[in-house]
Amino acid sequence: MILVDIYVPGANQTYDFNLDENVKIELLLEEISGMICQKEHCTLSGSIKEMLLVSQNQKKVLNSDLTLSHYKIVQGDRLMLV
Repeated sequence: MILVDIYVPGANQTYDFNLDENVKIELLLEEISGMICQKEHCTLSGSIKEMLLVSQNQKKVLNSDLTLSHYKIVQGDRLMLV
């Protein structure tokens, strides 16, 4: 598990998440979006498959079929959910 900051431009908020770096990003997107919607009392419009997780440190879009460890995402890294 690693602690990362996830910035969500649509909400203009940054959230701290403990994520399993060995789980596919696709599953993490479901978890992240669910937790944010629960916290912000919102519903998700659209499909999770349309969401992207971006490494702000590496300036690249992360493939949802891979894991955070594949991209060498570590404790304290900053990600963006779009």
